[in-house]
Amino acid sequence: MKKILVAVDFSDLATLVLNQASIQARAFESEILILHVEAPVPSFIGNEIGPPVISEHMTEEIERIKSDLDAMVRFFTDQGINSSYEFDQGPVIDTIVEKANEFGAEMIIMGAHNHGFLYRAFIGSTSSGVIKASSCPVLIIPEK
Repeated sequence: MKKILVAVDFSDLATLVLNQASIQARAFESEILILHVEAPVPSFIGNEIGPPVISEHMTEEIERIKSDLDAMVRFFTDQGINSSYEFDQGPVIDTIVEKANEFGAEMIIMGAHNHGFLYRAFIGSTSSGVIKASSCPVLIIPEK
């Protein structure tokens, strides 16, 4: 297993996901691609472009996300694991599966949050969607 895609969402679960990815990457001498996907945010309000404050806020948020992703790459690099990151916007499940295919991932590692029955019934979960759509194994790290 030479390539692992690690999907992160910056929740408290991310640390567990990164630690498990590190264990797997060291065991198999794998390369890691860290992926963070944001659902698209509309930039229009009605028929008007959103105020500049929204754009400034989004720019600050993007810089924070990139800084956090850089820190994750350093976490792996410090352990001798070749890693990089991608930050994408789009439908989360489809984007994770697409990027895994493009990267040639032989495994996807991600976390799963404990949502209630109604949430799962009406909204579903990202992890179950990725499991259904992926052609490679998916390792799910549960929330404790």
